[in-house]
Amino acid sequence: MTSREDMKKRFRHLRAVFVIAIAATLAAFAIMQLRAPRDLEDVLFDVRVLAFAPETKPFPDIVMVWLDEPTMRDLPYRTPVPRDFLARLHRNIVKAEPWLIGYDIFFKDPSFPAADRELADAFKGSVVYAVVPMRPDGTVDEPLPLFAQQLTGTGLADLPFNPFDSAVRKARFHFKTRDGDKTSFAAAVFEAAGSVDAAAAVGEESKRPGWGPFSATPFVGDGDETYIRFSGPPGTIGASGNAFKIYSASLVEKGLVPDSWLHNKIVLVGASYQDLKDTYITPYYARSTNYATMPGVEIHANILSMLLTGQFYYVLHQWQRWALAFACALIIALAASALSPWRAAAIFALSALAELALAVLSFRSCAVVIPIVAPMAAATISLGSGLGWRALTEGRQRRFIKGVFERYVPPSVVARMTEHPELLKLGGETRIVTSMFTDIASFTSISERMKPQELVAFLNEYLGKMNEELFRFGATLDKYEGDAIIAFFNAPLDVPEHEIAALRAALGVKRASAAISAEWRDRCGREIITRVGLNTGPAVVGNMGSEGRFDYTAIGDTINLASRLEGANKFYGTMILAAESVVAALTHERTNAPAHDVAVRPVDRVRVKGKSQPILLYEVIEEGGAAQALLSPYCEAFEFFENRELGRARSILSELIEKFPSDMPSQELIKRCERVAREPDWDLVTDLTSK
Repeated sequence: MTSREDMKKRFRHLRAVFVIAIAATLAAFAIMQLRAPRDLEDVLFDVRVLAFAPETKPFPDIVMVWLDEPTMRDLPYRTPVPRDFLARLHRNIVKAEPWLIGYDIFFKDPSFPAADRELADAFKGSVVYAVVPMRPDGTVDEPLPLFAQQLTGTGLADLPFNPFDSAVRKARFHFKTRDGDKTSFAAAVFEAAGSVDAAAAVGEESKRPGWGPFSATPFVGDGDETYIRFSGPPGTIGASGNAFKIYSASLVEKGLVPDSWLHNKIVLVGASYQDLKDTYITPYYARSTNYATMPGVEIHANILSMLLTGQFYYVLHQWQRWALAFACALIIALAASALSPWRAAAIFALSALAELALAVLSFRSCAVVIPIVAPMAAATISLGSGLGWRALTEGRQRRFIKGVFERYVPPSVVARMTEHPELLKLGGETRIVTSMFTDIASFTSISERMKPQELVAFLNEYLGKMNEELFRFGATLDKYEGDAIIAFFNAPLDVPEHEIAALRAALGVKRASAAISAEWRDRCGREIITRVGLNTGPAVVGNMGSEGRFDYTAIGDTINLASRLEGANKFYGTMILAAESVVAALTHERTNAPAHDVAVRPVDRVRVKGKSQPILLYEVIEEGGAAQALLSPYCEAFEFFENRELGRARSILSELIEKFPSDMPSQELIKRCERVAREPDWDLVTDLTSK
């Protein structure tokens, strides 16, 4: 495959990966529009708050006065809280000169007129804020005019909660009401304490982690909602681990709490008694806290502390969340398209762990809430889509490979190619191969003696046996041409020591031919002798043919010479001839082990038509066969011939011919000795002009 084609293939692969990653990201964010995934993200936020919350210091000048159960038990009624009791409580708080006072108590309904006037008179001259409720239709129930005239300000008591689990995780600072914008209670108290708008204080750029466009934001969504950074779990009166100081209202009302404990403090008064409905689930609702809920006044205290200390949780901008999900999807798509399913799954698992680790570390160290569900959903969809796409493309590719090669190469090689298609280069490449040509000697006369049906049966059996031997040694079958077989080794996949594999395959063909000859000799009228030619060298291999019909084949001088050597067997009386390029592997240093089952002897130096460089030919025989006895003297004679010591060569050859009268290579060599005597200038190279 050319580099240009390779680049095109890589581009198509990367394009598919990007399409999968983009589609997975879009699908993940579409899924996040559903309620369940968002609820799961909230649960994962709770887990981080419980187990990995960053250190959050409460504002030290916030204290709470709770209408707890012992306090309410001593009062004549609970709703509304007796106003005369609140008046006495308020006067004792004012006596301590607090910073300001906030009541998480509604004053929208009248009680006893005298008690209402007493409380209103107590409010005079002090900085007092109170909560007001908002109805579902957006109407705000303001305090009675008697109280409204004395209050410094009011703020909405409403707290955003998740309908799934009724948990309060976020704070909102401004609400749209039927009477216009209304500030939340905590925001109103904060603005009174700091003279700064709450949303502006939260959105101050200088406090955000990150840099420029890569910084995080404290606001969740498009409004001014933000996660509440709680200073700690729900508190109880008298507990040492409380984030804020908490005092019982009955003790304050009786003057049993020192003024110094309330002096210059922001005092928030609210209820915490048992049958109170103003208590909420928070991220701390878990076994470790005995599933404690948090009174509304304590949630307001946490929001106010967050505003006063400037400690917030931060989230990613919308584009950053998309980028994170896309990055996860892209990594998994790359893995799914390039690795095995098990390795892709391992990468997915590692990516999931990395995403969780990133979420935990960023939360713990920077108070940044990294989304988990959307990136994991994108990665999961990307994994499934990537594996599905790969299964479709690889299935098509495997079917193509199997369809192309199952007729040419052994099943084990086909299996390896389908498992590792990246090893193939089907578009054409130059490889070093060992080419093999086989042919049946005098096949024309054999075919003339047989009926057509009998001839077909013979060829089917013969070619089947030959095919088994070739496949046994890893050959690729190029084609059949009648009785002739064209094959090569070391393509499309590497065959270790392919030259030796080809030599052994040739000997296997010779043995198989002898077995077939024993079975078919009588019907064929003669011995079945298969001649083989072998040559090693470069060849162009690949799918060649028209668009509708092509074959995996090899072309080049290497292939042509193997064909010429097969035909040369009849001139030398041999069955297997191999070029020196093949035989060189028997002694080459890259050979792992000597081929003890293969023996060779030089036959002749030949010059092929169109080539000037002579080629040394070898006959291939089995080690220990009948011809083994003449190898040593024959090779000695051939060496004398090469050195033009003709007398010594003829002497050895004469003895060999006397012992082995049917040995054609010895007879041909002695003829060449005689030719040298006649033609002293002959270069000892035979011109191979015909097949």
